[in-house]
Amino acid sequence: MVRVCLSHKEDPDGIVSASMIKYAYGTRVMLADYSDLLQRLEEAVSVEGLEHLFICDMGLSKANEERFFDLVEQACRGSRVTYIDHHHLEERSKERLRGYGVELVHDIAECTSILIYHRLLNEQLPSRFALLAGLAAIIDEMGDREVAGRILGSYDRHFVEFEATMLAYAIYQNQHRQEFLLALVDGLMQSMPHAVDGVLESAKEYAEKITNSISVIESDANRDGDVVYIQAVDLPASTVANMLLAMHKGIKVAIAYKQRGDKMVVSLRGSSLCRLHLGKVANDVASELGGSGGGHDKASGAMVPKDSIDTFVERIKGFVNGSR
Repeated sequence: MVRVCLSHKEDPDGIVSASMIKYAYGTRVMLADYSDLLQRLEEAVSVEGLEHLFICDMGLSKANEERFFDLVEQACRGSRVTYIDHHHLEERSKERLRGYGVELVHDIAECTSILIYHRLLNEQLPSRFALLAGLAAIIDEMGDREVAGRILGSYDRHFVEFEATMLAYAIYQNQHRQEFLLALVDGLMQSMPHAVDGVLESAKEYAEKITNSISVIESDANRDGDVVYIQAVDLPASTVANMLLAMHKGIKVAIAYKQRGDKMVVSLRGSSLCRLHLGKVANDVASELGGSGGGHDKASGAMVPKDSIDTFVERIKGFVNGSR
């Protein structure tokens, strides 16, 4: 019998989640982003002898939820399914998953890694996994939440920020190298990020990219009211959105977008002044434009048709600037 963990590959929360699940259950790991979630889920459900399927840190959007539900229902007919996530999820979706027999671990208050360590596995993992979960929470801007904050408060702040940044930068630098990400999942089962092969070197390469992009981002960004936005070129949209938020004090939302084929990949980041749930807003607007989206309250993403990006940005600006 086979156990499979399908987890998000784009940031530390998904990678750390996969590492914890693999350590505890001996799973085969499959990694996905939002663009290939359904394809990878189809592959997971089709694994011969599937006994238990874990789905970690993969938020749903209106564009993919029906097919997602169909595949999960199919998996539940012969296998156990555990869905662990912290993105916005409608109550009707929760009830539907439970109706199929899914073990649902969901809470928007903490990141997925924290939920796995604190609620699902707790005493089944070595305590260092709590620190890894805390690192994931830092990158998800959730390091100050109740459980994550308690964990991180036991360690030197500079140490945890160093480890979290090294891990995140290594993942961003190798986003399209599946073999590196899978090796990273295994490496984190044994070591802290800085000691895993390739992490420090990859993080340095990514830091150099950021250094070379600072002046361009400063000069090319556009501001409209409480929103600042830009089209990214050399860096992932998520990194650029974070940089915009740091560079422009007093704004509510930063938006960065980058072309991928005939689509635009969009990242939104909210400051403490933002009162909107950006994951829900991104999901709603992107779905209306023929795309998909979702995420956390202060950090979300979307993928929309290239020709719709101006409309997407204008809609987001309308929501943000109208919420004064």
